Amino acid sequence: MKQLSIFVENKVGSLAEVTRILKEAGINLRAVASFDSPSYGILRVIVDDPEHARELLLSEKHAVKMTDVLAVELVDKPGALDGALQRLAEAGISINYVYSFVLRKEAEPLMVLHVSDMEQGRRVLQEAGLRVVDKLDS
Repeated sequence: MKQLSIFVENKVGSLAEVTRILKEAGINLRAVASFDSPSYGILRVIVDDPEHARELLLSEKHAVKMTDVLAVELVDKPGALDGALQRLAEAGISINYVYSFVLRKEAEPLMVLHVSDMEQGRRVLQEAGLRVVDKLDS
């Protein structure tokens, strides 16, 4: 799955500028996570049309990076995330960051993972019987 990381200044309205651009283009924002430092923030998003969103944001002078991430479906019960993370740890795969989101049409939450070895991470999770989602329905 493709994720966009958008670098934004830590000032009033900077996030709203990004969401306005996406809204005006009819791009659906499916997941969002924000990480900040004193002078800037990183807005990580999953959208229904990442290529178009990337081009639009670049044309508006936003710094944008497209990254592959794993979106793994987890059963909504205690220990589900731990089971997935334990499998990755046993395989020697480090987690760079993680965040979650829920699709209303789906029964289970999705955890977004960026790991040190994406292909091996995908394999390990699938071998553990977990569903890795490649694309979201619009």
